Amino acid sequence: MPRLPTSSAKFETVLTPEPRLRQFVFMCGCAAAMTGTLIILGMPLALVWRILLASAWIGENVRECRRLARGAARLKALRLDADGNIAGVGPDGRVESLTLLSGSIVLKRLAWLRVRFADGSEYAELFQGDPAGDLEWQRLQLIWRHCRTAFGQQEGS
Repeated sequence: MPRLPTSSAKFETVLTPEPRLRQFVFMCGCAAAMTGTLIILGMPLALVWRILLASAWIGENVRECRRLARGAARLKALRLDADGNIAGVGPDGRVESLTLLSGSIVLKRLAWLRVRFADGSEYAELFQGDPAGDLEWQRLQLIWRHCRTAFGQQEGS
């Protein structure tokens, strides 16, 4: 049987983060830090334990915010293709291979993608798209839906 030629074009989507969504995620992190601190300080524990726990909570939140800022500075865009490859495009245009992590989810209008850089650092990005008018978003939906084996079993998405 003759072999059919394969297309040389790769089916992929390029997602560009929105600054307002990055700010929203950062503000949610700040709100969680403040709320958690208030909850810890209101616990029925000795004052020294409440201060220690609140300090640990604030320290962890500061670390997470720094991680978000570093990841955001490294990514100008994310590229996903139908073969299950994901790459980050840096501000200088350099392409870096990434690993998609569990906890990533793609819904009709929102996507939360968790990635790991080659150096082991992790980052998450919130994307919003219009399934009716955005071709890149439509490609993401199609890739996500039909390439579960390429990206691993993404339950609930």
